[in-house]
Amino acid sequence: MTLPASGNPDGVRIFAQYTRLWAGLVMLVATVVGVVLIVWGLVFDLDQEWSTALAAIGESVIASVFIYVMVSLFLDPLRQRLQAQELAGYAIDVAHSQFRDRFEASLPSGVFESADVPKRGFREAFQMLLESSTRYDSKGGAAEFATFRLALGSDKRAFRRLDQIRLCILDPGAEECLRAHVTMRLREQGATTTQDVDREIEVLRMRVFVSLTALHDLRAALATTVYLHRDLPFFRCEMFDDGMFLTYYLDGTEYPENLQFSSKTRPYRAYHASMDMTRKFASRVIRFGTETGHVIGSDQEFTDLLAELGCSTPLEELRRRRDERFTHFRDQLRAAGIDERDIF
Repeated sequence: MTLPASGNPDGVRIFAQYTRLWAGLVMLVATVVGVVLIVWGLVFDLDQEWSTALAAIGESVIASVFIYVMVSLFLDPLRQRLQAQELAGYAIDVAHSQFRDRFEASLPSGVFESADVPKRGFREAFQMLLESSTRYDSKGGAAEFATFRLALGSDKRAFRRLDQIRLCILDPGAEECLRAHVTMRLREQGATTTQDVDREIEVLRMRVFVSLTALHDLRAALATTVYLHRDLPFFRCEMFDDGMFLTYYLDGTEYPENLQFSSKTRPYRAYHASMDMTRKFASRVIRFGTETGHVIGSDQEFTDLLAELGCSTPLEELRRRRDERFTHFRDQLRAAGIDERDIF
């Protein structure tokens, strides 16, 4: 007998009906035979031994049919159900394994939903990547929270042992780039008038200057390198040796959904190459530190740099705004129950 193909449901259904029909006929014939043997042994004039033997055989046949019917009605469906569950579980495991093997190189290892402050899961993952890395690379807009994190973490071993801290920050002189970032943010808030855009461009430019001030004052504790870029607002990325956190600018929350990728994935390699290109073609490279050479090591050098970038705000005013920003972030952390002494 040839089994129907598994891809033909009509054939499988007909085959099942065919097998049930044959099973019913076999049981019916067996029952008839059993009854005939019993009747034969009792009615016909036979020797006692033959009469007893025929009756015993008939009873055995009927008993076998009865047991088969009971098993088919009660035990066999349960066995088939358990077997089906085992097969389904095995098929799911195989499907998951094949899916993982095929798409593991493109899937994130963690997804952290958007929030007003970094959630615990993200903070723990960030600390794990930071402590096993020799570098910290960041790319985004004004790097406000990144500079705040560095300032509060400057006395921690995890930050001090880093060989490189590189931040790709918006070029405050790139008018069209600033306009794109501002327009995207205002569109999410429902306000995109020309006056709103022009006003927010100046606000964003000032936020960049304040971030540079924070890095300048941090130079004795942590040496950092800033790359001014002119990229459009697509994503924010924080990269380490073994992984990265990627955020797409899709909603208006302070901390949009964050995706974590390992260094073995294609997105990591792609954004690593993107970060390299951004640094290679940066409009300006600024190094903050205490070493001799091409670094910003004094307030006068930093003031001259600000003037070149188009900032006329006094340094003390920038520091006052930096302190206001840090106070605001501290309040947010405190409200969320986060200890500012932790790595976040």
